[in-house]
Amino acid sequence: MSRPLGAVPDAVAAVVAATVQRELLALGVDLPERVALVVGAAAVADVRRDGWHISSPITVDPC
Repeated sequence: MSRPLGAVPDAVAAVVAATVQRELLALGVDLPERVALVVGAAAVADVRRDGWHISSPITVDPC
């Protein structure tokens, strides 16, 4: 069994989005969720553009 294609990058983008949103909220800036998600997706795109791969290293054989 393996994770669906895109699951790990989507999770990384969501974590980046939540972190950015939380940190800005602590500074008194209420960043809309849709904007935070764009920031998260851009972070993943930047990492990939720099040659890094975001994917699951874990593949489980069901046998």
